[in-house]
Amino acid sequence: MVSKQASNAYFQAQASAKIHSAKLVHMMYERLLLNLTCVCEGIEEHDVKKRGENLSKAIAIITELNCCVTPGDESEPAQFLRGMYAGMLIELGKVAVTKDVAVVRQAHRYVSRLKEIWEETAMRENGFAVERKAESATIIEHIAHEEAAMAYPRCQEKKGAVAASMCFLV
Repeated sequence: MVSKQASNAYFQAQASAKIHSAKLVHMMYERLLLNLTCVCEGIEEHDVKKRGENLSKAIAIITELNCCVTPGDESEPAQFLRGMYAGMLIELGKVAVTKDVAVVRQAHRYVSRLKEIWEETAMRENGFAVERKAESATIIEHIAHEEAAMAYPRCQEKKGAVAASMCFLV
Protein backbone atom coordinates (compact mmCIF):
# COMPACT_ATOMS: atom_id res chain seq x y z
CA MET A 1 0.00 0.00 0.00
CA VAL A 2 2.76 2.42 0.96
CA SER A 3 4.73 1.69 -2.20
CA LYS A 4 1.67 2.46 -4.33
CA GLN A 5 1.24 5.80 -2.55
CA ALA A 6 4.92 6.57 -3.02
CA SER A 7 4.72 5.70 -6.70
CA ASN A 8 1.62 7.89 -7.15
CA ALA A 9 3.41 10.79 -5.46
CA TYR A 10 6.41 10.27 -7.75
CA PHE A 11 4.25 10.32 -10.89
CA GLN A 12 2.39 13.40 -9.70
CA ALA A 13 5.71 15.16 -9.14
CA GLN A 14 6.76 14.17 -12.65
CA ALA A 15 3.53 15.56 -14.11
CA SER A 16 3.80 18.85 -12.20
CA ALA A 17 7.36 19.29 -13.44
CA LYS A 18 5.98 19.32 -17.00
CA ILE A 19 3.67 22.28 -16.33
CA HIS A 20 4.93 25.47 -17.96
CA SER A 21 6.02 28.10 -15.43
CA ALA A 22 3.62 30.73 -16.85
CA LYS A 23 0.69 28.34 -16.38
CA LEU A 24 1.88 27.40 -12.90
CA VAL A 25 1.93 31.04 -11.77
CA HIS A 26 -1.54 31.50 -13.28
CA MET A 27 -2.79 28.49 -11.33
CA MET A 28 -1.33 29.94 -8.12
CA TYR A 29 -3.13 33.24 -8.73
CA GLU A 30 -6.42 31.38 -9.29
CA ARG A 31 -6.03 29.33 -6.13
CA LEU A 32 -4.98 32.39 -4.13
CA LEU A 33 -8.16 34.21 -5.20
CA LEU A 34 -10.22 31.21 -4.11
CA ASN A 35 -8.46 31.08 -0.73
CA LEU A 36 -8.94 34.82 -0.16
CA THR A 37 -12.65 34.47 -0.95
CA CYS A 38 -12.90 31.63 1.57
CA VAL A 39 -11.09 33.75 4.19
CA CYS A 40 -13.76 36.47 3.77
CA GLU A 41 -16.50 33.86 4.06
CA GLY A 42 -14.87 32.38 7.16
CA ILE A 43 -14.69 35.79 8.83
CA GLU A 44 -18.29 36.65 7.93
CA GLU A 45 -19.56 33.22 9.03
CA HIS A 46 -17.46 33.29 12.23
CA ASP A 47 -15.90 29.99 11.09
CA VAL A 48 -12.45 29.99 12.69
CA LYS A 49 -11.31 26.80 10.94
CA LYS A 50 -12.31 28.00 7.46
CA ARG A 51 -10.70 31.40 8.05
CA GLY A 52 -7.49 29.97 9.48
CA GLU A 53 -6.94 27.20 6.95
CA ASN A 54 -7.53 29.43 3.95
CA LEU A 55 -5.54 32.32 5.40
CA SER A 56 -2.52 30.08 5.95
CA LYS A 57 -2.84 28.67 2.41
CA ALA A 58 -3.12 32.20 0.98
CA ILE A 59 -0.01 33.31 2.88
CA ALA A 60 1.87 30.22 1.66
CA ILE A 61 0.92 30.94 -1.96
CA ILE A 62 1.95 34.59 -1.69
CA THR A 63 5.27 33.48 -0.20
CA GLU A 64 5.76 31.11 -3.12
CA LEU A 65 4.85 33.83 -5.64
CA ASN A 66 7.37 36.12 -3.95
CA CYS A 67 10.02 33.42 -4.33
CA CYS A 68 9.15 33.12 -8.03
CA VAL A 69 10.36 36.66 -8.70
CA THR A 70 13.81 36.25 -10.18
CA PRO A 71 16.45 36.72 -7.47
CA GLY A 72 18.80 39.57 -8.27
CA ASP A 73 16.35 41.21 -10.67
CA GLU A 74 16.28 44.85 -9.63
CA SER A 75 13.95 46.02 -12.41
CA GLU A 76 10.97 48.19 -11.50
CA PRO A 77 8.38 45.41 -12.09
CA ALA A 78 10.36 42.96 -9.93
CA GLN A 79 10.72 45.49 -7.11
CA PHE A 80 7.01 46.31 -7.39
CA LEU A 81 6.03 42.63 -7.12
CA ARG A 82 8.33 42.05 -4.14
CA GLY A 83 6.89 45.11 -2.41
CA MET A 84 3.33 44.08 -3.23
CA TYR A 85 3.82 40.55 -1.95
CA ALA A 86 5.64 41.76 1.18
CA GLY A 87 2.86 44.26 1.95
CA MET A 88 0.20 41.59 1.49
CA LEU A 89 2.09 39.18 3.74
CA ILE A 90 2.35 41.79 6.49
CA GLU A 91 -1.30 42.84 6.28
CA LEU A 92 -2.74 39.32 5.87
CA GLY A 93 -0.67 38.14 8.82
CA LYS A 94 -2.63 40.57 10.99
CA VAL A 95 -6.03 39.33 9.73
CA ALA A 96 -5.90 36.26 11.96
CA VAL A 97 -6.16 38.61 14.94
CA THR A 98 -8.05 41.63 13.58
CA LYS A 99 -10.52 39.71 11.40
CA ASP A 100 -10.50 42.72 9.04
CA VAL A 101 -12.40 41.69 5.90
CA ALA A 102 -11.43 44.96 4.16
CA VAL A 103 -7.75 43.92 4.17
CA VAL A 104 -8.60 40.56 2.61
CA ARG A 105 -10.79 42.18 -0.03
CA GLN A 106 -8.06 44.67 -0.85
CA ALA A 107 -5.56 41.82 -1.28
CA HIS A 108 -8.15 40.06 -3.47
CA ARG A 109 -8.38 43.14 -5.71
CA TYR A 110 -4.60 43.34 -6.04
CA VAL A 111 -4.28 39.65 -6.90
CA SER A 112 -7.19 39.89 -9.38
CA ARG A 113 -5.43 42.70 -11.18
CA LEU A 114 -2.09 40.85 -11.13
CA LYS A 115 -3.83 37.80 -12.58
CA GLU A 116 -5.39 39.89 -15.36
CA ILE A 117 -2.01 41.39 -16.23
CA TRP A 118 -0.43 37.93 -16.16
CA GLU A 119 -3.11 36.63 -18.55
CA GLU A 120 -2.63 39.57 -20.91
CA THR A 121 1.16 39.26 -21.00
CA ALA A 122 2.91 36.08 -19.92
CA MET A 123 0.09 33.68 -20.73
CA ARG A 124 -0.41 35.04 -24.24
CA GLU A 125 3.34 35.27 -24.90
CA ASN A 126 3.64 31.58 -24.06
CA GLY A 127 0.68 30.51 -26.19
CA PHE A 128 -1.94 29.99 -23.48
CA ALA A 129 -5.40 31.32 -24.32
CA VAL A 130 -7.40 32.53 -21.33
CA GLU A 131 -11.06 33.45 -21.57
CA ARG A 132 -12.64 35.89 -19.14
CA LYS A 133 -16.30 35.65 -18.41
CA ALA A 134 -17.80 39.04 -19.27
CA GLU A 135 -20.54 38.83 -16.64
CA SER A 136 -18.24 37.96 -13.75
CA ALA A 137 -15.69 40.56 -14.88
CA THR A 138 -18.36 43.27 -14.82
CA ILE A 139 -19.53 42.22 -11.35
CA ILE A 140 -15.96 42.13 -10.05
CA GLU A 141 -15.21 45.59 -11.48
CA HIS A 142 -18.41 46.99 -9.94
CA ILE A 143 -17.55 45.55 -6.52
CA ALA A 144 -13.97 46.75 -6.82
CA HIS A 145 -15.10 50.33 -7.53
CA GLU A 146 -17.45 50.30 -4.53
CA GLU A 147 -14.79 48.85 -2.23
CA ALA A 148 -12.16 51.27 -3.48
CA ALA A 149 -14.45 54.17 -2.62
CA MET A 150 -14.91 52.74 0.87
CA ALA A 151 -11.20 51.92 1.33
CA TYR A 152 -9.80 55.34 0.35
CA PRO A 153 -10.84 57.20 3.53
CA ARG A 154 -9.51 54.30 5.60
CA CYS A 155 -6.12 54.62 3.90
CA GLN A 156 -5.82 58.29 4.82
CA GLU A 157 -6.13 57.37 8.50
CA LYS A 158 -3.18 54.97 8.41
CA LYS A 159 0.39 56.16 8.94
CA GLY A 160 3.71 54.81 7.77
CA ALA A 161 5.39 53.17 4.79
CA VAL A 162 3.24 50.02 4.80
CA ALA A 163 0.07 52.08 4.73
CA ALA A 164 1.43 54.15 1.86
CA SER A 165 2.36 51.09 -0.16
CA MET A 166 -1.06 49.54 0.42
CA CYS A 167 -2.98 52.74 -0.36
CA PHE A 168 -1.29 53.91 -3.51
CA LEU A 169 -2.24 50.68 -5.25
CA VAL A 170 -6.02 51.24 -4.93
